Amino acid sequence: MQPPQERTFYHYKLLRKIKYGPWVNRVYILLGFAAWMAALWADGFIGLTYGGLALLVLFWIHYVIPRSLFVIDRYHYRKRWGFQFRLPWIGFLPYEKQYVGFRYWIKVLLYITLIGSLIIGVMSIWLPMGFTLQFLFWHIWFLGPRWYATIVALSISDDKLIKLGVQEFSIYKA
Repeated sequence: MQPPQERTFYHYKLLRKIKYGPWVNRVYILLGFAAWMAALWADGFIGLTYGGLALLVLFWIHYVIPRSLFVIDRYHYRKRWGFQFRLPWIGFLPYEKQYVGFRYWIKVLLYITLIGSLIIGVMSIWLPMGFTLQFLFWHIWFLGPRWYATIVALSISDDKLIKLGVQEFSIYKA
């Protein structure tokens, strides 16, 4: 007979939950649609191509930056982080059931924001204005919900863990 194995259960105290209602998703989609229409109006079908390419390149950039950071930090991300395609969480983010340290979340978010902006700034020298504006818009569009929730979470002074839900950003006490 084998001895019973003990399991470890972590009980975190919920400090705050930031919900993104259906109206946020509608506004989010409407902003994306407005960007496509503005690109179509300004540059014609080439503008739509700019928007599509900017989306794909930024999606790749927003994957490469955190993955590089994880490799440098020797952080095991394979079962913790992955691609999310549910509004408003689009991109390479923690999985729904995973807790992430708030300091590490901010570190990843700052790197994505700053290095992504730097890449856009450097590429803007050679790219047409419409393409550069599409890059800037989609960069802000991807990061907007993340930064909003992060700024709200800064007001809580405890050691924090965050967890992304389907349409929520939960902050827990570590």
